[in-house]
Order: sequence, then C-alpha cells, then structure tokens
Amino acid sequence: MWRELGKRVAVLVITIVVVVAVAAAGPMLLQAGDEGSDAPANPEYDPATVAPDPIEATGEIEADPAADADGSGTVLIDRGHSNRFTRTDIEPIVDALVQQGYDVEFYNSGNLSSNLEDVDAFLVIDPGEEYLTGDIEEVRKFTGNGGRLVMIGEPDRTAISTGLLGASITTQESQLTTLASRYGMSIDTQYLYNQEHADGTFKHVLARPTGAGGAGDADRLAMYTAAAVTTDDGTVLVRSAPNTHKSGTDGQSGEYPVAVRSNNALLVGDKTFMRSDRYNVADNEEFLAYLVEFMIEGDQKGSSAETASNSGSDSEPGPTSPSTSAATPGE
Repeated sequence: MWRELGKRVAVLVITIVVVVAVAAAGPMLLQAGDEGSDAPANPEYDPATVAPDPIEATGEIEADPAADADGSGTVLIDRGHSNRFTRTDIEPIVDALVQQGYDVEFYNSGNLSSNLEDVDAFLVIDPGEEYLTGDIEEVRKFTGNGGRLVMIGEPDRTAISTGLLGASITTQESQLTTLASRYGMSIDTQYLYNQEHADGTFKHVLARPTGAGGAGDADRLAMYTAAAVTTDDGTVLVRSAPNTHKSGTDGQSGEYPVAVRSNNALLVGDKTFMRSDRYNVADNEEFLAYLVEFMIEGDQKGSSAETASNSGSDSEPGPTSPSTSAATPGE
C-alpha cells in the first residue's frame, strides 16, 4: 500500500513541475516571436488583405444630355428574347430616364418593327435567345435611321435548376452573337478577374474610361461579372484595370475592353454594375449617366430606302481607336 501511494505522489509531483515549466516558458516564447516586428508570420492571411473594405457607394445618376435633345421620348427595353433581368437590375437606369422626361416601354412579342416606331433607343439586356434575321434587319434599320441601340451582356454562368426528375446544371449564355456581330462587335464567354484592382473580391474587377467617345468623366468603375468585349472599327469606352485575367487562361493578363461603341450601337460586358445596390459604387453612376445620355440623344428620322441601306451606320464620322482588340497584355 505504501509503495502504491509513493508512486502516486511521484506522478503528482512530476505533473506539477511540468505545468509550472510550461507556464513559465509561454511568455518567453511569445516574446521571442513578437520581438522586433508587429507583422504576422503569414502576411497573406492578414484580414486586412484577405477581406478588404468595399468601395464606398455614393452619388446619383445625373444625366446631362446635349442641348438639341428633345427632352421627351421613349426607350424600349427588350423582353421578347428571354432576356434575364429583374426590376432591381434596371431600376436605377429607368429612374434616370424618367427623370429626363422619357417613357420606358417593354417589347414582349409581335412585330418588332412596329414597336420600334417613334422610339429613341432600344435597350437589350442579357438575352437568352439569339435574334432571328428579320429582327436583326429591323434593328439595323432603326439604328440606320438615327435610333440608339444599347446591348448589355454577361460571361457564361452556371445555373442549377430543379424539376420532377431532379436537379440539373446548365450554362447560361448571353445570346448576342447574331445581333452584335452585325455591328462588328462581340462579347467573350469567360469572366474577368483581378487580384490587385478589385472591389472586395477578385471577380469584382475595377475598370476605367479611356477618355474616348465622351465617356471620360468617371475615374474608375466597378464591374461585378464582367466579360471582355471587342469591336472591329469602333471606340473602346472602358477598359479593365491592369493585370486583369480571363478565367480559364494560363496566366496572360492585360487591360480588356468592357464597353465599346460603334456609331449608334453600344455594347457593355456586365449588367450587374447597374443594379440598385451597385449603380453608385465608385463612379458607376457617371457611366450610367453616359448611357442615359447616349440613349436619349437618339433621333430616329423614319424609314427610307436610303437610310435602311446604310447598314446600321449613322451620319456621324466613324470613330477611331488606336486599339480595339479584346486584350492588350503588357500595357
């Protein structure tokens, strides 16, 4: 019995000695690790860099159209090609148009030509169906007669839908190829990302106006699901910040066009930047004001054989741009 008691006392003494030693060494270890530097051992995990503060959202859309704008008219928004947008997506730009005295109407179905009569601009947002030849020709006549066309697309997205047979995964694409290509424009399928110049996360890339085409009032824009766009002979209005990458590529980076214009047609590679909760982040409201001005300055003059054969061009001189390619690596 005395032998067993002695063993228990010995174990207790050893345990106490170990605990006291660890407690005494703890502050020394902490001091050694902190000595001479306040920086964390792994700066890439610093919360200040992992979760940067979002860009401030302030301001309103204040359009300043040209003096010869009528001050009243109609903008037609396309819903007839399975367009994917919500009231939240368009509310800021609709409010800005209404404040300028313009009516906003929707095209759902039927004869597109008759719907485009007496309309100043046609706004197309993320269509889910390609445009048929007849509709494309009507839109071409419309812009050839002085009407304005704004096309807004998105990169490919993955969507999950459920039904009686279970869940399925599909790819959503902005079906703008047939329409945009008739104006020498196209939109990429891959999303852009930037790990240096972004609003909180790498997919929310920053961009800046080029100063061409009258869209130079903003210092920087925030695009949230942006795709690169191209134009054959038009003007690059907005480019992404340096070191922007395309998803699915092997490291190539550049400054990619995200908004381009060719005469009476304009293409933007992101729709989410104009949402109710993002329209005034950075200087987004400045670029939206430009889009509003572009639309309400349209002046459709009525159909004629001469203007219809003008292939969608207007009377203004063709814009020039030193670079209209999809990417400019190394800039």
